[in-house]
Formats: sequence, structure tokens, C-alpha cells
Amino acid sequence: MTPYYGVTSSENLVEDTQNTSAAPEDNIVEDNTVPENAFLIIEGVKVFPLTISKISIGRRLDNTLVIDDPRVSRNHAQLRAIKGQYVIFDLNSTGGTFINGQRTSQSVLYPGDVVSLAGAVLIYGQDNPPPRLDLADTKLPDSLGAERQTAILRKTMPPTSKKE
Repeated sequence: MTPYYGVTSSENLVEDTQNTSAAPEDNIVEDNTVPENAFLIIEGVKVFPLTISKISIGRRLDNTLVIDDPRVSRNHAQLRAIKGQYVIFDLNSTGGTFINGQRTSQSVLYPGDVVSLAGAVLIYGQDNPPPRLDLADTKLPDSLGAERQTAILRKTMPPTSKKE
């Protein structure tokens, strides 16, 4: 048997499993909930609906989403639904996976994100997305809102040219 986290005997594996306490059924959280109405726009022309929890992307024909582009690796990336959001994982591709121009090994996708798989462009979309919790702290506190100066732009007439 091959070692698993340093455990080499099957007896230790069984013992470790028996020692873990099971969570009550009330507290079980569905970990792979698929986001509603999620989709990818491929190269700006084709819409691919995302309806399952695990989507493999690459050039090989056995991928869920096949992209016939020589820049894309055979097994390039994988989308996984985790807690109601899709997360993209790069599968050690040759050309890399980029989200909005930044190389990534894994990233949560938000509507409007531009995904580039070695240059092949996909746009992630979702109808009625949930609110972005990561942007909740970007609003100004109400106490600062009243004290901030507001710029007032007045329409001015363009300078007239004088002929001499």
C-alpha cells in the first residue's frame, strides 16, 4: 500500500477514520452547489452553459469543454463548483491560465471575468449572481460621506478667438 500522509498500514487508516467525529446532519453544507445560470462565452461567439459541478477544459476530446486550439493544453484547466461559486484550477498547463490578465493557478470566477487559456479567451457570465462579499468593504463609511468635498463642474463657454 502506498503511503498516505505518512500512514503506511491500512490499520492506521481505519483507526484514523474511526476517530473522526461525524458532523450532525443539520450542519452538513453542500460543498458542490452549482451556481444558477452560469455560462462561458467562448471566443466571443459560442455560449457554453455550466450545469455540472466539475468541468474539464482542454484540447483532448474527453474533456467536458473541448477547445480546438493548439495553444490550449490537452488537459488545461478545470472548473469546480464550490459553495455556490465556480473556481478555476490550472492543471499545470504549458501556456498558463489567466484571469483578467493575471496568471493564476486557482481563482474564484465572477461575472464578467475574462479567462485566457494560453490566449484562447473565455468570458464567465452568470444571470442574477449573488452579491460579491469581497467588495463589501469598499464602500465609504457614512460618516465620511457627509464630510467629503464634491466637485461641481460648470459649463463654461469656449474662449472666443479675436481676429486682429
